[in-house]
Amino acid sequence: MFAFTLLAFASGAFAMPAALSTRQDPCNALGVGSTSSLAYNFKLTVIDPSVTYDPTYTGAPLALVSGDSDGLWWLKEIHQTASGVFSGWTLEGGALIPEPRSPNGGLVGSDMSVAEGSIVEFAVTNNGSANAGAGQTPYCAVTDAGGNATLTVNGDGNSFSVCQTPSLDWILVYSASSDNSGAYTLGSCTKQQVYLIRA
Repeated sequence: MFAFTLLAFASGAFAMPAALSTRQDPCNALGVGSTSSLAYNFKLTVIDPSVTYDPTYTGAPLALVSGDSDGLWWLKEIHQTASGVFSGWTLEGGALIPEPRSPNGGLVGSDMSVAEGSIVEFAVTNNGSANAGAGQTPYCAVTDAGGNATLTVNGDGNSFSVCQTPSLDWILVYSASSDNSGAYTLGSCTKQQVYLIRA
Protein backbone atom coordinates (compact mmCIF):
# COMPACT_ATOMS: atom_id res chain seq x y z
CA MET A 1 0.00 0.00 0.00
CA PHE A 2 2.85 2.38 0.85
CA ALA A 3 4.45 1.67 -2.54
CA PHE A 4 1.14 2.35 -4.31
CA THR A 5 0.73 5.67 -2.45
CA LEU A 6 4.30 6.67 -3.26
CA LEU A 7 3.79 5.73 -6.92
CA ALA A 8 0.54 7.74 -7.08
CA PHE A 9 2.26 10.75 -5.51
CA ALA A 10 5.22 10.50 -7.89
CA SER A 11 3.01 10.29 -10.99
CA GLY A 12 0.97 13.24 -9.71
CA ALA A 13 4.16 15.23 -9.16
CA PHE A 14 5.28 14.58 -12.72
CA ALA A 15 1.89 15.66 -14.07
CA MET A 16 1.89 18.93 -12.14
CA PRO A 17 4.16 20.98 -14.47
CA ALA A 18 1.74 20.50 -17.40
CA ALA A 19 -1.13 21.73 -15.23
CA LEU A 20 0.92 24.71 -14.12
CA SER A 21 1.87 25.68 -17.66
CA THR A 22 -1.82 25.66 -18.63
CA ARG A 23 -2.54 28.02 -15.75
CA GLN A 24 0.43 30.24 -16.64
CA ASP A 25 -0.98 30.97 -20.10
CA PRO A 26 -4.54 32.19 -19.48
CA CYS A 27 -5.16 32.32 -23.23
CA ASN A 28 -5.47 28.52 -23.16
CA ALA A 29 -8.72 28.90 -21.22
CA LEU A 30 -10.29 30.61 -24.27
CA GLY A 31 -10.24 27.33 -26.19
CA VAL A 32 -9.07 26.15 -29.59
CA GLY A 33 -7.51 28.86 -31.75
CA SER A 34 -6.42 31.05 -28.83
CA THR A 35 -2.84 32.10 -28.23
CA SER A 36 -0.74 34.63 -26.34
CA SER A 37 1.77 34.95 -29.22
CA LEU A 38 1.47 35.36 -32.99
CA ALA A 39 4.20 34.71 -35.55
CA TYR A 40 3.16 37.63 -37.75
CA ASN A 41 2.82 41.41 -37.53
CA PHE A 42 -0.66 42.88 -37.78
CA LYS A 43 -2.74 46.02 -37.77
CA LEU A 44 -5.67 46.59 -35.40
CA THR A 45 -9.13 47.27 -36.84
CA VAL A 46 -12.42 47.75 -35.01
CA ILE A 47 -15.53 46.16 -36.50
CA ASP A 48 -19.06 46.72 -35.26
CA PRO A 49 -20.42 43.20 -34.69
CA SER A 50 -23.90 44.23 -35.85
CA VAL A 51 -22.68 44.91 -39.42
CA THR A 52 -20.12 42.14 -39.93
CA TYR A 53 -22.36 40.46 -42.51
CA ASP A 54 -22.06 43.40 -44.91
CA PRO A 55 -19.33 42.36 -47.39
CA THR A 56 -18.45 46.01 -48.15
CA TYR A 57 -17.84 46.90 -44.47
CA THR A 58 -14.19 46.73 -43.47
CA GLY A 59 -14.28 48.54 -40.15
CA ALA A 60 -11.92 51.31 -39.08
CA PRO A 61 -8.20 51.05 -38.33
CA LEU A 62 -6.82 51.96 -34.91
CA ALA A 63 -3.68 54.07 -34.59
CA LEU A 64 -1.61 54.57 -31.45
CA VAL A 65 -1.55 58.32 -30.74
CA SER A 66 -0.36 60.50 -27.88
CA GLY A 67 -3.37 60.71 -25.59
CA ASP A 68 -2.85 63.01 -22.65
CA SER A 69 -0.40 65.04 -20.62
CA ASP A 70 0.59 61.97 -18.56
CA GLY A 71 2.56 60.67 -21.53
CA LEU A 72 0.15 57.79 -22.12
CA TRP A 73 -0.91 56.89 -25.64
CA TRP A 74 -4.35 55.68 -26.77
CA LEU A 75 -5.73 53.58 -29.57
CA LYS A 76 -7.68 56.04 -31.70
CA GLU A 77 -10.07 55.19 -34.52
CA ILE A 78 -8.85 56.74 -37.76
CA HIS A 79 -10.40 56.95 -41.21
CA GLN A 80 -7.26 57.21 -43.30
CA THR A 81 -4.36 55.00 -44.31
CA ALA A 82 -1.72 56.68 -42.13
CA SER A 83 -1.14 54.90 -38.85
CA GLY A 84 1.05 57.38 -37.00
CA VAL A 85 4.49 56.70 -35.55
CA PHE A 86 3.79 52.99 -35.13
CA SER A 87 3.08 50.97 -38.27
CA GLY A 88 1.95 47.68 -36.81
CA TRP A 89 1.79 45.33 -33.84
CA THR A 90 3.11 42.07 -32.48
CA LEU A 91 1.72 39.79 -29.80
CA GLU A 92 4.39 38.10 -27.69
CA GLY A 93 3.66 36.19 -24.50
CA GLY A 94 0.48 38.18 -23.88
CA ALA A 95 2.18 41.55 -24.47
CA LEU A 96 0.64 43.72 -27.22
CA ILE A 97 3.67 45.55 -28.63
CA PRO A 98 3.52 48.49 -31.07
CA GLU A 99 6.13 48.34 -33.83
CA PRO A 100 7.77 51.69 -34.71
CA ARG A 101 7.51 52.80 -38.34
CA SER A 102 11.22 53.67 -38.35
CA PRO A 103 13.71 51.48 -36.45
CA ASN A 104 15.80 54.59 -35.74
CA GLY A 105 12.88 56.59 -34.32
CA GLY A 106 13.84 55.75 -30.75
CA LEU A 107 10.29 55.27 -29.47
CA VAL A 108 9.45 52.18 -27.44
CA GLY A 109 5.84 51.35 -26.65
CA SER A 110 4.41 48.83 -24.24
CA ASP A 111 0.97 47.87 -23.03
CA MET A 112 -0.49 48.75 -19.65
CA SER A 113 -2.91 46.85 -17.44
CA VAL A 114 -6.51 47.29 -18.58
CA ALA A 115 -9.18 47.88 -15.94
CA GLU A 116 -12.92 47.88 -16.55
CA GLY A 117 -14.16 51.28 -17.69
CA SER A 118 -10.71 52.44 -18.79
CA ILE A 119 -9.23 53.68 -22.03
CA VAL A 120 -6.85 51.12 -23.54
CA GLU A 121 -3.50 52.83 -22.92
CA PHE A 122 0.17 52.31 -23.73
CA ALA A 123 3.35 53.75 -22.25
CA VAL A 124 5.64 55.20 -24.91
CA THR A 125 9.16 56.36 -24.09
CA ASN A 126 11.88 57.94 -26.18
CA ASN A 127 14.94 55.66 -26.29
CA GLY A 128 13.69 54.09 -23.08
CA SER A 129 12.92 50.61 -21.93
CA ALA A 130 9.59 48.90 -22.21
CA ASN A 131 7.04 48.81 -19.41
CA ALA A 132 8.00 46.12 -16.88
CA GLY A 133 4.33 45.25 -16.46
CA ALA A 134 3.77 44.59 -20.18
CA GLY A 135 1.98 41.34 -20.90
CA GLN A 136 0.65 40.93 -17.37
CA THR A 137 -2.95 41.76 -18.30
CA PRO A 138 -2.62 39.71 -20.75
CA TYR A 139 -3.81 40.09 -24.33
CA CYS A 140 -4.78 37.03 -26.39
CA ALA A 141 -5.66 36.38 -30.02
CA VAL A 142 -8.54 34.05 -30.83
CA THR A 143 -8.58 32.78 -34.41
CA ASP A 144 -11.78 31.32 -35.88
CA ALA A 145 -12.09 28.58 -38.51
CA GLY A 146 -11.96 31.22 -41.26
CA GLY A 147 -8.57 32.50 -40.07
CA ASN A 148 -9.93 35.76 -38.62
CA ALA A 149 -8.19 36.71 -35.36
CA THR A 150 -9.84 38.88 -32.70
CA LEU A 151 -8.21 40.49 -29.69
CA THR A 152 -9.14 39.72 -26.10
CA VAL A 153 -7.99 41.27 -22.86
CA ASN A 154 -8.69 39.93 -19.38
CA GLY A 155 -10.10 36.86 -21.17
CA ASP A 156 -12.79 38.96 -22.86
CA GLY A 157 -13.11 40.02 -26.50
CA ASN A 158 -16.70 41.25 -26.32
CA SER A 159 -16.33 44.29 -24.05
CA PHE A 160 -14.42 46.69 -26.31
CA SER A 161 -16.11 49.93 -27.35
CA VAL A 162 -15.14 53.01 -29.30
CA CYS A 163 -16.08 56.14 -27.32
CA GLN A 164 -15.73 59.88 -27.86
CA THR A 165 -13.42 61.91 -25.61
CA PRO A 166 -13.97 65.56 -24.67
CA SER A 167 -11.40 66.44 -27.39
CA LEU A 168 -13.71 64.69 -29.93
CA ASP A 169 -11.35 61.77 -30.57
CA TRP A 170 -12.83 58.28 -30.89
CA ILE A 171 -10.77 55.94 -28.70
CA LEU A 172 -10.80 52.28 -27.67
CA VAL A 173 -12.26 51.56 -24.22
CA TYR A 174 -12.57 48.32 -22.31
CA SER A 175 -15.92 47.63 -20.60
CA ALA A 176 -17.20 51.22 -20.94
CA SER A 177 -18.71 52.68 -17.77
CA SER A 178 -20.15 55.96 -16.50
CA ASP A 179 -17.42 55.81 -13.82
CA ASN A 180 -14.63 57.11 -16.08
CA SER A 181 -13.65 60.49 -14.52
CA GLY A 182 -14.83 62.34 -17.64
CA ALA A 183 -12.31 60.57 -19.93
CA TYR A 184 -15.07 59.78 -22.45
CA THR A 185 -18.82 60.14 -22.94
CA LEU A 186 -20.60 56.86 -22.15
CA GLY A 187 -23.58 57.71 -24.39
CA SER A 188 -21.24 57.94 -27.40
CA CYS A 189 -19.84 54.42 -27.00
CA THR A 190 -20.51 51.67 -29.54
CA LYS A 191 -19.56 48.03 -28.97
CA GLN A 192 -16.78 46.86 -31.27
CA GLN A 193 -14.65 43.80 -31.84
CA VAL A 194 -10.94 44.31 -32.44
CA TYR A 195 -9.55 42.32 -35.38
CA LEU A 196 -5.87 41.57 -35.96
CA ILE A 197 -5.30 42.05 -39.69
CA ARG A 198 -2.05 40.64 -41.09
CA ALA A 199 0.28 43.45 -42.13
